[in-house]
Amino acid sequence: MATKLDPPWPPSSFTGGRLALDFANTLDWRARKNPVEVLTEFRHLLRFGLAAGALTAAEARALMAWSERHGPLAARALERARAVRETIAALATALAEGAAPDPAEVRRLEDTCRRAWNARRLVGTATGARWEWAGALDPDRVAAVAALDAEVLLVAADRAPIRICEGEGCGWFFLDTSRNRRRRWCSMESCGNRAKARRFYHRSRTGRRR
Repeated sequence: MATKLDPPWPPSSFTGGRLALDFANTLDWRARKNPVEVLTEFRHLLRFGLAAGALTAAEARALMAWSERHGPLAARALERARAVRETIAALATALAEGAAPDPAEVRRLEDTCRRAWNARRLVGTATGARWEWAGALDPDRVAAVAALDAEVLLVAADRAPIRICEGEGCGWFFLDTSRNRRRRWCSMESCGNRAKARRFYHRSRTGRRR
């Protein structure tokens, strides 16, 4: 039976190489004059979080039920999530362009990370320990997980370069883990093939004119 968490978030959208970058890519066609907002409802945030591993299926269902009882609160949580997303995007853009991150954006990410750290506890396991989320299920969970992943990514000394897709109007972020660090597209199947098709079209037009 289909639910409001269906259909699953499309696997083809996970091209960033990190959860934080995939979260930033939920604003589609970011490089266009009028980007396309993908997270238009709280349930869309839950669908992304479930597919990205930020939420378990039980957590996503519980938050979906909570949002149906608390619509205005869910709407505000969605606004906060989009704000965190744009902070991550601003920091990723700066690094991709070889610029120093805006200190205000760094502080905003830090504030989100501090709240996320305070919502977790370290629990012993048979082989060591793991972090668990403590207390009641939080509607800000997906944004918190994305912020923590962004923090890990940004402070990593051996981080692969962050790139911005060169596809016309795309603007998606990705980690360039290619061997020669010359990856240009978020996905060869989408933006890469579109670019190849445009080049073929222009060459064909030029050949006909000659």
